[in-house]
Amino acid sequence: MKRLLFYFFRLLAFCSRAISHKLYISLIVQAYQFIGVKFVGRPASLDLSAYIDPSGGLTIEEGCGISVNAIVLIHDWSFLRRYKARNIMPSCDRNTFDKQAFRSVILGAHSLVGAGAIVLPGSIIGKYCIIGAGAVIKGVIDDYSIMVGNPAKKIGDTRDSNYRLL
Repeated sequence: MKRLLFYFFRLLAFCSRAISHKLYISLIVQAYQFIGVKFVGRPASLDLSAYIDPSGGLTIEEGCGISVNAIVLIHDWSFLRRYKARNIMPSCDRNTFDKQAFRSVILGAHSLVGAGAIVLPGSIIGKYCIIGAGAVIKGVIDDYSIMVGNPAKKIGDTRDSNYRLL
């Protein structure tokens, strides 16, 4: 039922884009809340083409923006490939698998995730960060960082008044 409500509110959000950005943001936030995304304040923008993992554990803070075709992942089952490569399967319960597979992500206040960027599970993006188009983010990103590339590297600070970065 939650999934159905998610798609219904996404459709409403899509239709409302021509009417009001404020209405669009309210509807898209409501849609993502149905699938477990936590919002602290109101985001600046969430593009409809962005893929936001519905596994839960994602927190999006005030003024955050997620651009076109950005991907935010919460789960990663690749750890099972290590076991399969060694031809073993560990005997552990579901909670142990879930702890290895699901890691929460935090997108800090007033940060921007650029077009086509990928945020991997367990990442924490600080406040006022810019994640460049196509960047691949993993780990903790300090506040005010400008990150670009694959793997992402810090190239600047958003507090600098250096016009070359604009």
